[in-house]
Amino acid sequence: MSNALDPGPQQANDKLTRELSAESPLEALKRELARQRQRLSHAKEQAWRLEQEKKALEVEVTQRSLAEELAHRQSEMLIQSLGLLASESNLDKFLGHVLKVTVDQFGGVGGTLWFPDREAGTARLHLEYLDSRVIPASESRHPAVQHPPPVGGEPRSTFPGDRAETYVLSYEVSGMPEENRAYIMSLGVRALLTVPMVLGKETVGWICIRSRRMDTREMKSNIRVAEALAGQATLAIQMARLAEQARQAAVLEERNRIARDIHDTLAQGFTGVVVNLEASSRALKKQSIDVALEHIEHAQQLAQAGLEEARLSVRALRPEATADVSVALDALVRRIDETGSVRGALNIIGAKRPLAREAEVELLRIAQESVTNVLKHAHAQEIRLTLEFAADAVLLSIADDGAGFDQKARHEGFGLIGMRERAERLGARLSIQTAKGEGTTVRVHLPNPPADAYR
Repeated sequence: MSNALDPGPQQANDKLTRELSAESPLEALKRELARQRQRLSHAKEQAWRLEQEKKALEVEVTQRSLAEELAHRQSEMLIQSLGLLASESNLDKFLGHVLKVTVDQFGGVGGTLWFPDREAGTARLHLEYLDSRVIPASESRHPAVQHPPPVGGEPRSTFPGDRAETYVLSYEVSGMPEENRAYIMSLGVRALLTVPMVLGKETVGWICIRSRRMDTREMKSNIRVAEALAGQATLAIQMARLAEQARQAAVLEERNRIARDIHDTLAQGFTGVVVNLEASSRALKKQSIDVALEHIEHAQQLAQAGLEEARLSVRALRPEATADVSVALDALVRRIDETGSVRGALNIIGAKRPLAREAEVELLRIAQESVTNVLKHAHAQEIRLTLEFAADAVLLSIADDGAGFDQKARHEGFGLIGMRERAERLGARLSIQTAKGEGTTVRVHLPNPPADAYR
């Protein structure tokens, strides 16, 4: 069905017939020729637009192919580098690998890796990739080894803070020492790409890529690849930082452990020596020579034991665990009785089972520290130790009938601090129940020792 606004072929022919009959043949021919030219021009315009759309489509396809290829290369390099990072403990070897891969990816002739010296405001050369070898700064002939270049300030630095920059070396480069430029150009280098390694808002270093081509457009087009590789180097540096922090924390923890052990062995031993010597002094005043000699012998034994503990700590820097914590607590109670001033008692509840070495040591040290505090401060007549092997926990309590103390008051020394630290190391809960004139009870609750915690 024809549209009323669009005349059909028959109507168009009738109109043309009427026009031809009204015009001369020459005029009609000219009019028809003009119409044909108009149609040809319109067809050419359509063909041109189609050609432009075709070219745009080809460019888009090419760009997408390049993007896919770039993403594929980035993924391969990322997987390779992360695999190396997971297996390589030497940070410099990994950074050297990243530097080499980055330079090779750009078809460069070498490169450098720099770290900031924040105090001096300069960049410190760390690694150089030269003649297919990664060498440390100590082996490099780069002038920057002796004269580190500036970072920031005026003139403009060639170590950017937040984005990659390219530098052409044909003429003097603002911010680059002339001796550095001369050295780099002597290697056949004509342009540099410097990529910062950024962690948050901090620039932790730079990777510089050397190129023999003066045209930097290709280098700029691959900046994302360089930034991805620089990100891997930044990740490695951050992991190294965290590892160093962990190492320092471990050193501090070990120092605290040694301090606790000295306090809980030598200090406790000397306390026992003092208590026995005081007892011998009282016996001598009463002319009880045999009793005095017995206390002196006990003091000598404690001093010898303290000396042996000190030797073991120096040799191994780790306290020696007993075969069974209940045996060690029984020996502790016997030493309490030997003082002659305090009675000691040990009660073991439940079926005994061996604990992890660390658990036995820490429980014993907590008991030793508690007993030492009683002997020094409580003026008690009895100390009762209870070790309970429950189904889901191990419980230790040290109770005395002494003077007690105010927990809110300030206390000098490291005894209570050391006991709490030892409990925390085990994942145990330590509680203290005391009041002035009502004695003191120290309880340790070690819940659910895992199966692999036993010997």
